[in-house]
Amino acid sequence: MSATRTKTEMLLLTSDDYVVLGEADFGAPGLTATEIIGPFVPLQACGPLIMVHDALVEPQLGIGHHPHRFNERLFYILEGSLNHDDSLNGIKGFMGRGDVARLTEGMTGMLHKEWNNGGERTHAFILVYETRPVPERASFAALRDAEAPRYEEAPGVQTKELVGPRAGLEVHGDIRFFADSAVEAGATLGVDLAEGEGALLYPLEGELRTDDGLTLRSGNALILPPSDARRRIALSARSAARVLRVEHGPGRGLMTGKPRLQRAGA
Repeated sequence: MSATRTKTEMLLLTSDDYVVLGEADFGAPGLTATEIIGPFVPLQACGPLIMVHDALVEPQLGIGHHPHRFNERLFYILEGSLNHDDSLNGIKGFMGRGDVARLTEGMTGMLHKEWNNGGERTHAFILVYETRPVPERASFAALRDAEAPRYEEAPGVQTKELVGPRAGLEVHGDIRFFADSAVEAGATLGVDLAEGEGALLYPLEGELRTDDGLTLRSGNALILPPSDARRRIALSARSAARVLRVEHGPGRGLMTGKPRLQRAGA
């Protein structure tokens, strides 16, 4: 794992720390996912997060019905759309641009298909995390783009809240805050973490610098593992930036390990 560590125990991940999964791994054409956290990369869990994917789905393609159980996942649709079909439970749902959808597997599990029925490529940021306690039944819910709270979090920082006290989308795992923030050049985004909390920051655009001099660019991921101490991290935008932010509870702490072989190399 080539991640850069800092004195405040942050990990800066770059493309060298990721793996790109494709048709040979999913068994489906037109689907690629950059794995940031998960079984195929060295960083295999942070708090309750057990998988984080930055995924692309080509038009009229996707992944067919396959099973999952016990965990929950959030799909944040950055571009395009996806249709959800859980044939085991008879649940269908739609995720459009700007929507965040919650797919709960539950004790029953789900047999789901995620398909791009539209005419443009879909870009989805996907979180998978543990649920405690595990809900009895599978379910689907979505916070629509137009309903997501938007506010000025700090001078020059406009935040769209996806999960949190204002958003109203209930989750069944220890995801405490999920947001998409636009940061003007020269503005500062502050991240305040309580005892036991951790965070992931993933810039979609621009460049930011932490208060101890670490530079975070589009495509990097900044990991703040759960800690016993309270922390505040300040990120100053060197250029206009857009950053996804996930704040979570302690979960599994920080787990690293030997990546599982991809199917293509197995």
